[in-house]
Amino acid sequence: MKLLATIFLLFPLIIYSESKVYFINLEDGDELQSPFLVQFGLSNMGIAPAGIDKENTGHHHLLIDVEDINFNMPIPSSSNHIHFGGGQTETLVTLSPGEYSLQLLVGDKFHIPHNPPVISEKIKITVTR
Repeated sequence: MKLLATIFLLFPLIIYSESKVYFINLEDGDELQSPFLVQFGLSNMGIAPAGIDKENTGHHHLLIDVEDINFNMPIPSSSNHIHFGGGQTETLVTLSPGEYSLQLLVGDKFHIPHNPPVISEKIKITVTR
């Protein structure tokens, strides 16, 4: 019985540790013209809008030039923390020319990152105009 209880408690960690969020159409080092399309990819999880309680789902957040993330708190809403609580899987981004870091983070129904976090590699892009 203890083994079954342990498996039950660890099951969410097993699922989320195999989940992956990634950029479909962008790569590290890309040079882009604004506005540009960003497409979000997600494997081993489903998409559900914020506020919807469905197991093994979440929604995307695009992080722009974010260095510190508190994985125990809701993801802030700002021009650097863009929420896609409607379940969107792509967006047009408008940025001024310059260098930026981009990263994707999946949040639960309350915008809190999963445990373990489902977060992409951070990529650097340059907006040329």
